[in-house]
Amino acid sequence: MSSATERRLHRLGIHTIKELALSSVEMLQKEFGVLGEEIHQHANGIDYSRISDVYIPSSRSFGKSQILFRDYTNRKEVELLLLELLDDVCFRLRMHQVVAQTIHLSIGYSKQTGRGFSRQKKMGRASNLSQDIFPYCLTILHTHDNGMPIRSIGISLSNTSIQEEEQMSLFEDIDQRERAYALAKTIDDIRMRYGKNSVLRASSHLPYSTARYRNGLMGGHKA
Repeated sequence: MSSATERRLHRLGIHTIKELALSSVEMLQKEFGVLGEEIHQHANGIDYSRISDVYIPSSRSFGKSQILFRDYTNRKEVELLLLELLDDVCFRLRMHQVVAQTIHLSIGYSKQTGRGFSRQKKMGRASNLSQDIFPYCLTILHTHDNGMPIRSIGISLSNTSIQEEEQMSLFEDIDQRERAYALAKTIDDIRMRYGKNSVLRASSHLPYSTARYRNGLMGGHKA
């Protein structure tokens, strides 16, 4: 178990597996998300071990794909659809308290061509923020796209690890980074309360908006 996770358990007054097994599942879920329930379940199969021995699920991938209701030739529209898929996958990463470092992008062209491409790229550091991952997605898209009409998009994030205290660069704006995480948490809270489509983007270059609309993923048009 990571030292950061152990410290968070200690702050809850939990120091042994026995204490973890007898603790409130609701409290652990509030602190760790879905991972809290997994930790609690595993703890109930082990007696009196130290918290550092708690099992953490192995690396997994998170992904989403979509067959579009029409062919897309406008790449700005494709970028927006791709970003909305990425937002959804990153939301799931944050709910599981994990970050990912490898991106896998799949593009399927129109039924008339029956072709496409599938490529992956490893990021410089693991993340669960769309703003970190999206530029890599664009690099893959712009490098391998041949300009034909697009009918399907798929993205998955793998090489995952438990989210810990982030290693900040000396040249990075820490306040800006903290604001990015705070915004992501606010958006997550709204989606959990009102549904995942309660907050969408009007453009791949604009921040979130609470104005709901139907787009290519839903087979319609912007309201």
